[in-house]
Amino acid sequence: MMMLKLAFRNILRNRRRTLLTVLSMAGGYLLVSVQLSVTEGSYDQVLDFYTRDTTGHVQVTVGGFVETPTLYKAFSLTDDLQQAIDAVPGVQATAPRIESSALGYGDTRSFPVSVRGVDPKREAALSFLADKVSAGRYLTSETDDQGYAGVMIGAQVARQLSLGVGDELILVSQGADGSLANDLYRVQGILGQPGDAEERWVVMPLAAAQSFFVLPGKVHRLVILGADYRSAPRLAERIGEVLPGQELSASPWQTVAREFHETMTADKEGGLITLYVIVFLVCIGVLNTVLMSVLERTGEFGVLKAIGTSPARLFWLIMLETLLLAVIACLLGGLVALPINLWFTLQGIALAEPMEISGIVFSHYRGQMSAYVFGFPMLVILIAAALIALMPGFRAARIVPVDAMRTL
Repeated sequence: MMMLKLAFRNILRNRRRTLLTVLSMAGGYLLVSVQLSVTEGSYDQVLDFYTRDTTGHVQVTVGGFVETPTLYKAFSLTDDLQQAIDAVPGVQATAPRIESSALGYGDTRSFPVSVRGVDPKREAALSFLADKVSAGRYLTSETDDQGYAGVMIGAQVARQLSLGVGDELILVSQGADGSLANDLYRVQGILGQPGDAEERWVVMPLAAAQSFFVLPGKVHRLVILGADYRSAPRLAERIGEVLPGQELSASPWQTVAREFHETMTADKEGGLITLYVIVFLVCIGVLNTVLMSVLERTGEFGVLKAIGTSPARLFWLIMLETLLLAVIACLLGGLVALPINLWFTLQGIALAEPMEISGIVFSHYRGQMSAYVFGFPMLVILIAAALIALMPGFRAARIVPVDAMRTL
């Protein structure tokens, strides 16, 4: 308690200098916190959209399918397996998928397409597929009056084959049993616009895809949505515990989309360099202030050592003074950052031109309110303050009393 009182007394001696130091550190905290809020918020938007739209949070597949997907690496999705996975804590939605390729034919043209077999209801509850229909209607499992199964086609498929809603599409591919797969389908809807990720897709009901590729009761992926993309590794572990045998594996999205995850992580870590530069510049000014304070009090430290104060106590006194300044600055910076980050989170930064990704429109970059956004800058500032205080602290501890008192 005595050391704390001395530290408070010392930092209040030169109030103008203390105020400037606190404002400098608080400004650094504010900049780091706001930038983290916007950065984390924008990454959250991208990753939440990507995982829901493309990979889900976890995928159950045959071992090796994630690395080298082929038509033949399919597994039987039984009712018992589906129910066991649905019952795992944290699982919010599941959607089976079949994925392969085919050659699509219109009246006069052909075009290579990517075929997706989905359960319409489960897929709509898991991904944004239903929101991407730009013409026609969303997929249904029912056949039309002539017995044709309905499909949704990507915008590029529609353009290349000159197809519209209600037209007939012929698909030719290879079945899993080695036979020639071919069938005729009715176009129910068009997905997105040319240039979207779905531009070459042909999406059909799961049962129709199983029949077309001769995969009765089988699927390539069971895509699973949890509460949050961050908890995907833990959710994958829980799902892996209910999978039968060694054939199936549960992979989090970080494994399924390894390259995308590594790219996003590297980009995010690169952005932290800017934050460290800000903190470094602030620390240079704080170091100058602390050194000046120590030099001005050289005589005082000499007297303290002469009356028996240990070098360790002088060292910790300087450390405590600097950390007190850092704590006060962080509290002040946090009070200012709180409403700013809240505004970014609720209102966001409006884009000059709304950005459309696969039929989903992004009009704002939003911030994030989290313990990390406020806690990480405080941790960095406190660590930096402790490092800054090392040199002045050692200087004060090594003062020779006789030499120091000559400055009085």
